[in-house]
Amino acid sequence: MATCSAKLSPNQRRMLRTLLAQESEIAAHCSRHISQFSNMINALQLIHHEDDLEKRAAKCNEFIHMQSRLEDDGCMTTYEMVPGAVSIAMTCSCICIQAACFRMLYKWIPKLDVLRMKLLKIKSTCEKFSKSGSKTGIELCANIEKTSHNVIMSQTTSH
Repeated sequence: MATCSAKLSPNQRRMLRTLLAQESEIAAHCSRHISQFSNMINALQLIHHEDDLEKRAAKCNEFIHMQSRLEDDGCMTTYEMVPGAVSIAMTCSCICIQAACFRMLYKWIPKLDVLRMKLLKIKSTCEKFSKSGSKTGIELCANIEKTSHNVIMSQTTSH
């Protein structure tokens, strides 16, 4: 594995530290999403342990209603462009420094995108369901639980 031997100015070092701090902040958002999915699973498992079908259906509908108001937990926060990142990315011969610049410039953080899209899908599905006035969300709750399990499994096995 090649190492970087680029000579960076103090300003370039400062800029790279800023980029890496942003990336760390985004990684923290990913962790919060994973916690959100875990909480969903726990809530749904408690619902599924309810023996009374009517109570289970009512609890599912309540769960769906709550998920339709999911907050994005700051994940839609837009990060400001770090000045100088483009010029360093274009002029630096060190590929790992270029990669750090481009990851942040273009928000190439696939893990975060997957998590945000899954949460958005759950939220929009729940909103439609809540507005339709349907009486039983048991199947939808089961699908959300399955999706949440899949996301958590994919995130824990991709490390």
